[in-house]
Amino acid sequence: MGRLCSGGKVRCENTQRTFTSLEFEYGYSACRIYRVYIQQLKSGWALKSFNLPHESMRIVSFNSISKSKKYLKHVEYLLSDYELIRNKHFSIKCLKQLQPLFLNSNILLTHSATAGLEIIAHLLNIEKGDEIILPSFTFVSSANSFVSHGATPIFVDIEKETLNINLALVEKAITPKTKAVVAVHYGGHPCDLNRLKEICMKHQIYLIEDAAMAFGNNFEGIQLGGIGDFGVISFDVTKQISSIQGGLLIVNNKKFQKRANDIYHNGTNRSNFTKGIVPHYEWVDVGSKYQMNELNAAFLYEDLNQFTEVLVTRNKLSKIYYKELLPLENKHQLMLMPQELLENNYHEFYVLLKDKLDRDKCINYLAERAIEAMFHYIPLHNSKKGRLFISNELLNTIEISERLLRLPLHAEMDEEDVRYIAKQVISYCDG
Repeated sequence: MGRLCSGGKVRCENTQRTFTSLEFEYGYSACRIYRVYIQQLKSGWALKSFNLPHESMRIVSFNSISKSKKYLKHVEYLLSDYELIRNKHFSIKCLKQLQPLFLNSNILLTHSATAGLEIIAHLLNIEKGDEIILPSFTFVSSANSFVSHGATPIFVDIEKETLNINLALVEKAITPKTKAVVAVHYGGHPCDLNRLKEICMKHQIYLIEDAAMAFGNNFEGIQLGGIGDFGVISFDVTKQISSIQGGLLIVNNKKFQKRANDIYHNGTNRSNFTKGIVPHYEWVDVGSKYQMNELNAAFLYEDLNQFTEVLVTRNKLSKIYYKELLPLENKHQLMLMPQELLENNYHEFYVLLKDKLDRDKCINYLAERAIEAMFHYIPLHNSKKGRLFISNELLNTIEISERLLRLPLHAEMDEEDVRYIAKQVISYCDG
């Protein structure tokens, strides 16, 4: 039951929660999918016709936060003693769990993967005139962290098969001004890092791994982020392991490990001071407050405790998607992500439709059936800021950005959710 409130809203008498009249009639989750659709429509990435899903439909959101059973207990414990917060109780616990993945690296919990990239820009003394090679098919932080220091982004096209940076084009893009290459591990899957390391060593430039999507993924047995000179991993709410908002900086190049600590701690020698190495706590370098909040660290700690289970679940759901949708690929109605990526697929499951119109129609079709599916990046070189920089034709990047559709994938889903979504995708393609 609900009663009308001011502003045309409805208050549910059972939950005492206030909804818009639209939400009350059709269901909150369905309307959230509608609002996402409207945002895509405004950005020009969705079609104009839309019917709200019926309230009886199965609602499948694109993502979901993990249902931590102990988080509130962790918070209560944290707030019981000021010293626990001051001494970074949960951050230290998280680092102890993460350090075995990066045995010879300096790892620092940050408030975001973006913060990690910004620290790297400081470490490399990025300035005007420097060039950074990276794909255009990536999140803005991959470029902005360096552009904000004056660097010029040199956008390189991606490979159609892996959606990762094309290594043949990387070497062609290197000039005397090149400072580093940012390898974005799209979907958590790496390019040939042995070859890329050889290219970087040959030209004496740095290799930065943007492993934002890659927690749990490895290259030849080594966790991604631990191979280049530097790496970053995201623990954002959209990622398979989350602190709600947070990240990890991995400094593999020993030359930069000490200075990273200073920049991380507001440009102070706090790290050496707390270890008793220096007698005074003082300002020694540039820097900012890049640390992860302890409330976020408490959430991350709980997620890390169950990360194997989470990754196994997401991988299992990926394989079900592939099996259910394979007949569509066999009929050339869409393309699936490469089968060889499935074995270690944790972050996302995507398909490629015929073109942008086909993809947008499919988003619309699924939204009407209460399924929240998403496109991904608008290529950086085609964005308002990106167009200020000269770039070559990035044909694969443009094509993939217009065809790619990400389907829901999270640990709160079950096999029936995946089969329901696959059934709707099949219905769309066969319609």
